Amino acid sequence: MFVKPRRKEEPETPPRRLEDEIGGTETLIASGSQVHGRIQGQTSVSVAGFFEGEIRIEGLVWIGKHGEVQGTVNARGAIIEGQITGDIDASERIEVRASGRVIGNIRCNKLAMAEGCFVQGEIKMPGEDTKPLTFVEKRRSSEDEPETGDGIRVGR
Repeated sequence: MFVKPRRKEEPETPPRRLEDEIGGTETLIASGSQVHGRIQGQTSVSVAGFFEGEIRIEGLVWIGKHGEVQGTVNARGAIIEGQITGDIDASERIEVRASGRVIGNIRCNKLAMAEGCFVQGEIKMPGEDTKPLTFVEKRRSSEDEPETGDGIRVGR
């Protein structure tokens, strides 16, 4: 009889970035839009325009590169690529991308900050697991950049 060798079960690789963990965004504040008020719910919110007020959701808040929030955010997680002026409280994790600007206090269990981001405020991480969390942003295609001969591409 032939017996198929068993594969070793490999541990599941954790997602590198918060956006890899979520599905689609349920609520979108589109570019060019201005919204004032309060958003409350269980799904995720993406801000590509301007929002002033309070966001309290159980999902993810994603402030896009051209998005701006003035007010408070309370969510499971947040990705900041644009600007927020106000406090952010996340039950899990916050990522501040290279283009992100935070003017306010941050409270979360895990925080990832990309080189070039701007944060002005107090950071509190009350969780026991306070090891730094790192991630790598996906870069644009470098096909147009010349190689040095050893596989390294040189920017212009």
